[in-house]
Amino acid sequence: MRKYIEPRLRRDFGGIISAYFDFLKGNFKEIINMFVGYNGFFVIFILISVYLMITGIVAIAIAQNSYSIGGSNAEESAAMITGIGVILLILVLLIATLLNYTLSSAYVSLYEERKVNNIPRKDAWEKAKRHLGGIFLVALVAVGLYIVYIIVQVILAFIPFLGSILSIFIGLGFNAWISLTIFSYVHNEDSTVFGAFGEAWDLLFSNFWKAIGVNFVLGLIIQIALMALNLLPAILVGVYIFHTVESGTSLDESVFGQILLVVVISLFCLMLMFIQLLSQTINAFVYFNLHEFKHNTFLRSRIEKIGENI
Repeated sequence: MRKYIEPRLRRDFGGIISAYFDFLKGNFKEIINMFVGYNGFFVIFILISVYLMITGIVAIAIAQNSYSIGGSNAEESAAMITGIGVILLILVLLIATLLNYTLSSAYVSLYEERKVNNIPRKDAWEKAKRHLGGIFLVALVAVGLYIVYIIVQVILAFIPFLGSILSIFIGLGFNAWISLTIFSYVHNEDSTVFGAFGEAWDLLFSNFWKAIGVNFVLGLIIQIALMALNLLPAILVGVYIFHTVESGTSLDESVFGQILLVVVISLFCLMLMFIQLLSQTINAFVYFNLHEFKHNTFLRSRIEKIGENI
């Protein structure tokens, strides 16, 4: 059994990355179980929404090639089906994102509190569900902030080179701020939503470069590793497209092609959801590190225990 990794130690950039991977090795199985256990419900809706999208696109293609009187009505119906599929998929991914961010925050919070690996997923759920209402409010505030963020990004797009560099840093900082806010709200039972935003802002700018650096490096590594798992489905799609081009077969004539696209797109959505869950556990470690550097809470508690033993 792997030992408990104390997330509150004062670590440098490399120390946080090393500690995080040690944490992941000891808890990966239970994190997977938590993800599967509480995201299985979303899989059904993802499959339905993607199926509606593909079916609608195929129906549009058929309608455009049809010269019957009802061709226009058929195309409108197909477009409506496609739109319903897209809207449903977006809603499912948004709800899943909120749940996974809250679950992963609750998991690491309990991990630090109990100081043991493999926290039962039901315990993480019990802690998470107490904060779902507040997390929904965090999401609403984040949407408003995101609009401002988009405006800033558009302005920066008109500034050659320097604008692109600033855009990357602002993007990383914005994502880290929202993630730290969610963890602060879930971890601190007496925290308010706006109090969590304030604390996350203070912690982020107490060591900005460390926060976005850890997010960038670990996020990149995790995305590369998980996207590699999509390599086989991507190869299958590539082979299928090559075959259809060679044979002159269109998508609306191939049931297998439609099923393959539904499965591959659904797998991609699931990978995206899992990346989000893992990225929040990264920011939980960043939160503890920044908090310790700013407040020395864990260090003072250790000093006090030394004094008690004298």
